[in-house]
Amino acid sequence: MSPISEYSRYLEDFRRNLEVERELSPHSVRAYMADLEEFLGFLASEQLIPEECDQRVLRAFFTKRTGVDFSRKVRSSEPVLTGKSARRKLSARSQARKLSTLRLFFRQLMKAGRIQSNPARDLPSPRFYRALPGVLRPGELENVLEAPADDSMPRRLKKEVGEAVRRRDQAIFETLYSSGMRISELLSLKAHELEGLPDRIKITGKGSKQRIVFLGEEARKALENYLELRSVLRPTDDALFCNSRGGALTDRGVRDRMQKYARRLGMNRLHPHKLRHSFATDLLNEGADIRAVQEMLGHSSLSTTQIYTAVSKDRLRDVYRNCHPRGS
Repeated sequence: MSPISEYSRYLEDFRRNLEVERELSPHSVRAYMADLEEFLGFLASEQLIPEECDQRVLRAFFTKRTGVDFSRKVRSSEPVLTGKSARRKLSARSQARKLSTLRLFFRQLMKAGRIQSNPARDLPSPRFYRALPGVLRPGELENVLEAPADDSMPRRLKKEVGEAVRRRDQAIFETLYSSGMRISELLSLKAHELEGLPDRIKITGKGSKQRIVFLGEEARKALENYLELRSVLRPTDDALFCNSRGGALTDRGVRDRMQKYARRLGMNRLHPHKLRHSFATDLLNEGADIRAVQEMLGHSSLSTTQIYTAVSKDRLRDVYRNCHPRGS
């Protein structure tokens, strides 16, 4: 029997908290659950239960997980639940995420009255460098947005289905860039929500937070062209974007299509978030207020949005030249 099976109650309660109470995305749930499983595996090896944990135990977990060894004795690399070496170094970002998982887990135990204090609360979170988001340069952006216009579909698809898929791809590209939506938010859209092609729609983002996003003229035109042929895909439900078999389009499906276009355009990588990054950076470069961009992106913290100001060098240069007495 796996040692984790002894902790199935903790895992089930934690998953329920993530999915029902916090309403996190499936991707976030998987990440949190993987972190907790790894921690519970460590507790099993130490013959401990979560209620017995203190900061000393948590520090021992992170010490073992990051492969830090304060002795000179060479030890064998023990496998962990992830299948990777226990001596494998863990990045500061990954450590911060695991600490966040444990804080959330012990907070849940406190709420249930099973512990008196949260041992993970006062552990310092490691600092890590936040990489600047990748954005599309003006020339690249034009090429990406126009790529589906002359796309050739595989011969296995009927001509009208291929045309519907091409128009769908173009609508996805234009909508992502026009609205700044996350891919999960885009794929949650329903066809009836786009009736009349409004210039703004209400969407539900992370943490079930609702916000308004805007659709520019090019995005509405692309959506109109797609909706004219959406029925050709024989949709099985009300999902706005369908695959060639009529089912709801998935995150993986969109990413695969984007990589196809990236290869054709000679780009190393293209993903949905790159269009979201470009949306935010272009708004800031044109003088948009950062709090307005925060609202449009659906960021709960302004610090998350502020990373785009580092990308917006053109705007900073123009502000300096226009406002500093000797800046010109």
